[in-house]
Amino acid sequence: MSTSAVFGCTGLVGHHIFATLLASDSASTVQTISRRAPKAAPSPKLQATVEPDSSQWPAKLAALTPPPTTVYSALGTTRAAAGSLANQWKIDHDLNVDIVKAAKARGDVSTFVFISSGGTRGLPFSVTPYARMKNGVEDAIKEAGFDHAVILKPGLIKGEREVGRAGLGLMVGVSRLVGKVFGQRTMDTWSQDGEIIGRAAVRAAEMAAAGRAPAKYWVIEGLEISEMGKMGEADKRHRTTMSPRPLITGPPSGPSPPYPLRLSGPVIPGFGRGSSSLGIPTANLPVDTPATPWIATIPSGVYFGWASLLLPASHPDRRPASDATEFSLFPMVMSIGYNPFFKNATRSAEVHVLHGFGADFYGVPMRLLLVGFIRDELDYAGVEALIADIKVDCEVARNSLARDGWRPREVAEGGELDCGWLLRDLEEGERVEVAQRGGKQEGEGGEEVK
Repeated sequence: MSTSAVFGCTGLVGHHIFATLLASDSASTVQTISRRAPKAAPSPKLQATVEPDSSQWPAKLAALTPPPTTVYSALGTTRAAAGSLANQWKIDHDLNVDIVKAAKARGDVSTFVFISSGGTRGLPFSVTPYARMKNGVEDAIKEAGFDHAVILKPGLIKGEREVGRAGLGLMVGVSRLVGKVFGQRTMDTWSQDGEIIGRAAVRAAEMAAAGRAPAKYWVIEGLEISEMGKMGEADKRHRTTMSPRPLITGPPSGPSPPYPLRLSGPVIPGFGRGSSSLGIPTANLPVDTPATPWIATIPSGVYFGWASLLLPASHPDRRPASDATEFSLFPMVMSIGYNPFFKNATRSAEVHVLHGFGADFYGVPMRLLLVGFIRDELDYAGVEALIADIKVDCEVARNSLARDGWRPREVAEGGELDCGWLLRDLEEGERVEVAQRGGKQEGEGGEEVK
């Protein structure tokens, strides 16, 4: 059980952080410091401090008891609401930095979570006053050296605000049009609901406190925010219909026999429903290869591990894992079996790479290192239950792979798992197969692989 302090609890995202914490079983006390009382039903968890003078908030934070282990800041305003750029800077930058310093000075705050903004680090936006405010706070958090720091950088933030913002309605309308034309995944990359951001912030802080964050200074953007926030919603629905599932699997030391198992081949078209029906795109590999006899006898179910992709130089997500390889490395979950919900007639291997890709990659060489088993193959009463379970599968994979015994020693500091096979150069036989199958593959049943 933890104690959390929330700044910005009367704003859109801050309210949802605060509400998510009040509803969470992991939070024993939720402290708020604000100009006016937050809107909430009475709760024994809530400890609200109302202080109209925001310059006193850092001192109020220093005096909070019980001591907060996590501090959230969703503080922010607009130039119009503040009256001038100088006044906006005092809130968005100066007050946030003072709160960071006060949290660090306490000595008992281990995790600091800040709601920043997407796109503030790249030119030309990085030189704008707004970007400089946000980047300055991010830099202060990094320099403070908390045990864990989580920076969420959402895009367009949607939701009902107490005070409307000029042009926001038009932008929300554009985001909905983007979703209709290009799909939910594109819209989730570009814009996020305040409630989703709030859930994602709390989930990320819980992961960090449990030692499951991928880095000490963790930056979460666009699509990852959407997926993490929706995962919290999926978990809630899942628990109402099924027995709770553990969110981590396997011992901390790493995989045990028969794992790890290897599978490789070019990405091929699948059943065409991962993106369209489930919103969870998959990459498919052939399973009838003599090189992987184990796949014929392995139990049907969901597995997890690491995937490497030899993406072309032009691909927007190409990021070689190190100077010694051309392969990009990603965590993944994988379903092997017949998928009884869809009544497959043939056994398939469907991979969901835990990364939001900006372009497809049919024909690209893929290698998989299966390091563990998550659950048996199941049938479901409806598609929502299936999606909820897949979301939990993704969470289990992320949590499990975040431990040193499961992280690639070749690229992750402190990692102990041998992933050298994933990153080695193509052998001659593989080059021939790539040449024969190369290029984007089309065909009935093919889906966009992202």
